[in-house]
Amino acid sequence: AEGASVTVYDSAGKVVATGALGTGKPKSAACVFPVRVPDVPGGSKFYRVEVSHRGQITVTAAEAKAGEFAATLG
Repeated sequence: AEGASVTVYDSAGKVVATGALGTGKPKSAACVFPVRVPDVPGGSKFYRVEVSHRGQITVTAAEAKAGEFAATLG
């Protein structure tokens, strides 16, 4: 849901930034939410991203910087 928490962890497992889901838009049988997490520090080889309490997804630093985060929550 809009406003759900988004937590970013560095490769050591430390919380480095938090944000939230934006307003969702329907797409096929799903809903797509923009993710905004300001001020994520650089320097980690990868990051783990968790939406609400749904488990962590790993993205490389390059993917994170390019905004290439995608997840399926069911």
